[in-house]
Amino acid sequence: MRIKMGFFCFMGLLIWCITSIANAGLYVEITGGVAAGIPIAIVPFGVEGSYSDSVEDLSKIIKSDLENSGQFKALSFQSIEEFPTHQNEVQYAYWQGLGIEDLVVGRIKKTGSTFTVSFALLDIIRQKSEDALRSPLLAMHFDNVRSQDFRALAHHISDCIFEKLIGIKGIFSTRIAYVSVTEGSKGTTHTLEVADADGFNPKPLYRSAYPLMSPAWSPDGKRIAFVSFEKNRAGINIVEVKSGHVERLTQFPGINGAPTWSPDNQTLALVLSKEGSPKIYTMDVRSKRLSRLTDGASIDTEPSFAPDGRSIVFTSNRGGKPQIYRVALDSRKVERLSFKGDYNAKPSLTPDNKKLVMLHRGESGLFSIAVQTLNTGELKILTQSSLSDCPNLAPNGMMVIYGSSVGEQGVLGAVSLDGRVKIRLPSRQGNVQEPAWSPFVK
Repeated sequence: MRIKMGFFCFMGLLIWCITSIANAGLYVEITGGVAAGIPIAIVPFGVEGSYSDSVEDLSKIIKSDLENSGQFKALSFQSIEEFPTHQNEVQYAYWQGLGIEDLVVGRIKKTGSTFTVSFALLDIIRQKSEDALRSPLLAMHFDNVRSQDFRALAHHISDCIFEKLIGIKGIFSTRIAYVSVTEGSKGTTHTLEVADADGFNPKPLYRSAYPLMSPAWSPDGKRIAFVSFEKNRAGINIVEVKSGHVERLTQFPGINGAPTWSPDNQTLALVLSKEGSPKIYTMDVRSKRLSRLTDGASIDTEPSFAPDGRSIVFTSNRGGKPQIYRVALDSRKVERLSFKGDYNAKPSLTPDNKKLVMLHRGESGLFSIAVQTLNTGELKILTQSSLSDCPNLAPNGMMVIYGSSVGEQGVLGAVSLDGRVKIRLPSRQGNVQEPAWSPFVK
C-alpha cells in the first residue's frame, strides 16, 4: 500500500508500506520491445581447462544484458547447433539462414589462478564470402581475469558490443541506488542499497528506522546524497559508496530535500524551507556555503542541473499548479518549460539538452512518465499507470527508471525514451522504491 505524503517526490509523493527482505536483489522482466530488436547470437564461449562451476557464465550474462536493453533479439542457446569459438570456425551461411545479423564468439582459458578471455563480434549479414573473411567488427583480449571479476567483465563486453552496434555508450556496467523497506519484529527498517544495473550484487549503504528518500549519485560515482528523517526531522546526507561513511550536510528546521549534484561534482542543489516557502539553494560541498537561487511565495522543488551546468530545471506551483521551469545560474532568470497537462514534476534533461523527462498527469488523470522535446514542445507519454513516480535518466539518456507497482508489490520500472522498450525490476523478495541511476564510471 502507498500513502500520499504531499505534493512532490522529494516530500514523499508516494511512500510505500511494504514487507520485504533486505538485500534480496532485483531481477529483470522484459515487458515489451524485444521482438523489434537486432537479431544477434551469442555462442557459448569455448573453455580450455577446467574451473569451478561457481564462475559466472560470460555468454549468458552478455545475452541477458543485450536482451534486457530491448535493442536486441538474441537467439536462444537451445536453437544453436554450431558452436564456433573463433572467427575462422564460423560457417556464415548457417547463421545467415537463421536470420542472424551479428554473432559473438569467444574463448576462456585457465592460466594459473586467473583466466584469459577473448571475444569477437562478427558481421554476419554482410559477409558474402567464406573464403575472404572480413575483419571482425570488434575483437578484444583480456588477461589476468579473476573468477570474481567475470560478471563485471561480461557487463564490459556487453557495453562494447552495444556501443559498436547502436552507436551509444552501453549502461550495463553502471549501478542503481534504491530504497528497500523491511518490516520485522523490531519495527520498520529503511535501507539505502546499490546494485548492478541488472539487479545483481546488492550492497546496503545506510539503514534507518526512519524513511529514506531521494538518492542522487555524484558525477564521479563515489558518493550518494540522500534525505533521511532521523527522529522525524529531515536532513540531507552524503554517503561514500566504497566505505559507507556518512556525513550530515543539513538539518535546518522544516524541509531539507531533493539533493542533486552539479556536473562538476562541486555543488549540490537542494530544497530548504528554513526561510518560509520551500526554495532552491545551492551548496558548495567543500565549504558548505549556501546560496539561495529562487525567491517568492511559491513552492520551488525538485532541482536538476542541466548537462552543461549553467542552469537548473525545477518544479514550481508559481503558476497555480505544479509545472516545470528553468533558472539560469548566472542571471537568475526563470522561464517556464512545461504547458501540457495540469501536473508536471520531477524534471531532468537528457545528455544532449534537447529533451525533458518528467512525471506528467494529463487528461487521463493518471501519473505517467513523459518526455517533452524542448524546441517543439511535443510531449510523448512513455508509461500509462496510476502509480508511476520519480523518473530518473540513465547516463546515456536512452532509458528512464522509475517507481511503480504490480498489485501490492513495489517494483522499479524502466522504459526507453522512444517508449518501445519496457522493463520491470521487482525485488526477488519484497518491494523497492526511489531509484537513481549511477553515472558512467571506470
